Amino acid sequence: MRINVIGSGYMGKQISALLRLIGFDVLIWNYNNKDLSTDINHETRKLEKILKIKALGTSSFENNLNKFENNFTIETVKENLDIKKKIIESLNYKENIFSNTSSLKLSKIGDYVNGFHFMNPVTTKFIEICKRNSFSEEILFSVIKKLDKLSYQIINVQDTPGFLINKIIFKDISYFFYLIEVEKFDVEEIKKYYENDTGKINPIKLVNIVGIDTSLYILENLNKHDKTFYIPEALKTAVKENILGIKNKNFFRI
Repeated sequence: MRINVIGSGYMGKQISALLRLIGFDVLIWNYNNKDLSTDINHETRKLEKILKIKALGTSSFENNLNKFENNFTIETVKENLDIKKKIIESLNYKENIFSNTSSLKLSKIGDYVNGFHFMNPVTTKFIEICKRNSFSEEILFSVIKKLDKLSYQIINVQDTPGFLINKIIFKDISYFFYLIEVEKFDVEEIKKYYENDTGKINPIKLVNIVGIDTSLYILENLNKHDKTFYIPEALKTAVKENILGIKNKNFFRI
């Protein structure tokens, strides 16, 4: 079975490698016609080691959106509403389209767009699914069934920005920066709390994993929906200085 992955950025490569690993024929949108085979092979080998299985599928590339056929499709481009809408509207079909958005309302992306949200990194075994319309339950089940064999847990969510998990994660990140920038708490004192509470992930580590730019986009989008999400000035400055975290090996520190 073929799966289309529309997007070949940091998450697109991870998702493509995972789907290839579990046996799908993955067609990846390579918008700038760059040779991505080395990157996808690298991501696949990483997942093979972590998940302890050998890749069963294949991957190929196409830079012309008009050549994508009506297969199960996962969109994973930049977390920008206008960009997502433009790209999805460029497809020749309106069925079986799922967005990997982490902070946008699906109904604003398109009436026929559903949600299929992988965590970052994709080895985090939770996937949020938002079923709306214009999709085949049979095809969706065939994808879920293979992910289920790797113990991925499916969470059915409503069409709200951030779904469920990102609301929880980024509320914590938001408040961490709010305490530092607005209430002027000492950074080192706050860090002590995270270091001593094994149930909490250090927000600085987390934004570096997610990507500083992606974390900023998510918080900006969530803030439009809920003003209690604070947008950190430190992340804005980092993005301007091209400090993006693990995706470009330029790590954010505070």
